[in-house]
Amino acid sequence: MPQQLYGHNQVFCNGRFISGPDARSSVLSVMMILIPSILWQVFVGAFFSAEGSWFLPLLAFVLQASSLFLLLATALSDPGIMPRQKDFSEHYDERTKMFRTREPQRFYDIVIRAQKFKLKYCKTCNIYRPPRCTHCSVCENCVERFDHHCPWLGNCIGKRNYWLFYGFVTTTGSLNVLVLATSVGLLGTRCTQLQDE
Repeated sequence: MPQQLYGHNQVFCNGRFISGPDARSSVLSVMMILIPSILWQVFVGAFFSAEGSWFLPLLAFVLQASSLFLLLATALSDPGIMPRQKDFSEHYDERTKMFRTREPQRFYDIVIRAQKFKLKYCKTCNIYRPPRCTHCSVCENCVERFDHHCPWLGNCIGKRNYWLFYGFVTTTGSLNVLVLATSVGLLGTRCTQLQDE
């Protein structure tokens, strides 16, 4: 049974894997890669193997396996979720010897390397978000270097899993090019064989 983390994210295996609330959609993505890959290996890959070219089926298998691995690794990795703080009313101020009664100011200006930055206070996470940190409305968490929430993977893409996502997109794109090119080549070969008969 998955545990709940902060917002809507779920944690599996004692924190080793983290997924978004819509992680089931990654199962559909796995099927969209796995089923055409099996069909390609059965029909097109078998043709190239019979013709003596075992390199293309082997290359396709490596791309298929790495695409599925990177999909699952991206879908089950921490995108860079920022830890939440207690609600402002639970903070005890030592100077005034009281609990806070007002919410912190909405924006806070800081200077980093002679550059002025405006930090925004997140009311949900109770933190001042660092630069490029954005609150994901699907996961209900602030994610460091947030890129987007991917509905195909069911997880946010951020600082800690961006390289996995980039690898997934690259291998899947390469797999698509290989499958399309070899399928068109097989179709052309079959058409030529039919015309010769």
